[in-house]
Amino acid sequence: MIHQLYNLRISTKIISMLILSAFLFFAVIAFVTLSIVRDVTMNTQREKASLLINTIAPSAAISLFLGTKDYKDKLSAVTKLNEVIALKILDNQGKTIVNYRQAKKSIPEETIQISNELLEPGSLKPIGTITLTYSGEAFTKAMNRFYTLYGWIGASVSVLLFLMLTWINHLLLPIKLIAKKVRGFKLGEKINFDIPYTQREFNQIIHAFEGMQEQVLHYSHEIETINQNLEKKVTLKTHEAMQHLYYDNLTSLPNRLKLQEDLALKPTNTVAILNIDDFKEINDFFGIDAGDSLLSQIAHWLVDMKLSPYRLGGDEFAFRVKPGSTSSQFRHDIEILLSLMSEKHFIIGDETIHIRATIGIAIDSDKPLIHADVALNKARHAKLLYSVYDQSEGIEQQYQANIAMSAQIRQALIEHRIVCQYQPIVSCNSGKIEKYETLVRIQNEDGSLIGPYEFLPIAQKTKLYHHITQEVVYQACNLFSTRNEQFSVNLSGSDILDTRTVATIENILRQTKTANRIIFEILESEGIENFDEVASFISKMKALGAKIAIDDFGTGYSNFENILKLNVDILKIDGSLIKSIDQNPRHRIVVEAIVDFAHRIGIHTVAEYVSSEEILKNVTDLGITYAQGFHTGKPQFLNQSVM
Repeated sequence: MIHQLYNLRISTKIISMLILSAFLFFAVIAFVTLSIVRDVTMNTQREKASLLINTIAPSAAISLFLGTKDYKDKLSAVTKLNEVIALKILDNQGKTIVNYRQAKKSIPEETIQISNELLEPGSLKPIGTITLTYSGEAFTKAMNRFYTLYGWIGASVSVLLFLMLTWINHLLLPIKLIAKKVRGFKLGEKINFDIPYTQREFNQIIHAFEGMQEQVLHYSHEIETINQNLEKKVTLKTHEAMQHLYYDNLTSLPNRLKLQEDLALKPTNTVAILNIDDFKEINDFFGIDAGDSLLSQIAHWLVDMKLSPYRLGGDEFAFRVKPGSTSSQFRHDIEILLSLMSEKHFIIGDETIHIRATIGIAIDSDKPLIHADVALNKARHAKLLYSVYDQSEGIEQQYQANIAMSAQIRQALIEHRIVCQYQPIVSCNSGKIEKYETLVRIQNEDGSLIGPYEFLPIAQKTKLYHHITQEVVYQACNLFSTRNEQFSVNLSGSDILDTRTVATIENILRQTKTANRIIFEILESEGIENFDEVASFISKMKALGAKIAIDDFGTGYSNFENILKLNVDILKIDGSLIKSIDQNPRHRIVVEAIVDFAHRIGIHTVAEYVSSEEILKNVTDLGITYAQGFHTGKPQFLNQSVM
């Protein structure tokens, strides 16, 4: 309610205050005047009545004292008056002596009643009472005249207020007109205050509004300019964000995300993914900056070839089939592209180089990027220039199998179902088991075993391999801590490069005190590829008392100088040479050379894949120290035995 009063117009507030003030003023004046007139008129009439009763009281007292009956004559002068309504005389015993009442039909509402005691003449002893009822008609008439007067006064005041209100509204009309114009104000428009009034106050208001309007227009122009600049900046930033989101910073080509959104517009698509061959070697040889420059040149060349390429990341690009082109035309375009690329000269610094590429193609595929990538991997493994995805080849099923095996490995690690079997290594001279090679398995819930060739390659690609290695070393060391034989454990190059795995191996060797009986088998190829790291690891392990064997020696580019530098203890001759040694003279010559080299530098040799008595006889005749294979002993579980 109070809030509504505050929101009333000024004219309404002024008019309300005038009406309220006039009403209060008139009410106070009328009340005061009425009180004064009433009291004066009533007192005048009361005095008249007192005068009359005082005039007749002595005569009435004498008549009452004498017991005469001449009241009528003595009181006639009073009772004849129209103002006297009644006159009553009582004696001391309450007996009514006179009871006069005017014979009028109606008695005024206002009357005055006065009583006096009648006193005995001479002694002033009360002998009765006289009561006079006097008419107040004169008072009523006087008050009616007063009411009439104030009625006219009230009407006059009301008319005056109405005129004043009309005048006030007239005075405030310019404000209403100004407010109406201001309410219709729109940004950018100018209000024309054509008010037909010349009062100074309104002119000041109009001038103030015009000044404010000029400032508003000025500020609106400034704000409009600012908004336009902001819109330009927002548009620019949005464009930059879109460029950053959908375009490659290096080549300015649309990126993988843009390709995915473009492909989503159609249910099936034909896409090719191009991968630069041996790009890592280019980066390693010429440097990353040179590699980036080469990628930019390739991107511009693909654009010049009108292929509308995308850069997927790294050294991979993609492009879609041209509108209106068939799949056979697309394959033909790919062949031409590869042919031209083999002849194209790219510049790195002052050098001119040729590059080769491999391409995977997905034709009318609902998963074009996935299928093109599958085809690309197939082409790289098969050393093809390009390959087209073929669902019947089951490559995706192989991927699913890899994923399932990865999950199975992880679960086996969690549930401690990584187990070890141990294959005997027999002395060729004595025929006794002197060593065991530790071979890892996954034990299924039903007790069946999964061989290492089924899961180790997948484990190496899913970062689970190190966990398996650590588990194998732990189990083998704890088993042979209570046995007398030597035992070997296979290590990959990634195991040797992983500092956490190496630290774990050191801790296990110290805790189980098996460092003087463990042999670490390292692949020949990995020993050569990571020579410095492997040499450092070998030094660290030999300092603890461990021995080192090079596994599968003789299959690669055997480097006898590296063997000398690595200071190994055992050479394990690859099984592909041993299993046909009795039939292939060339293999026998290679094995003889390895054995002769080992004897000359004082290290032992182990023949793998000894699967028959004939092979065992041959390796023994050649002077090989140990034999390992199904003929000499199959992988088996071993029990702990007290030393």
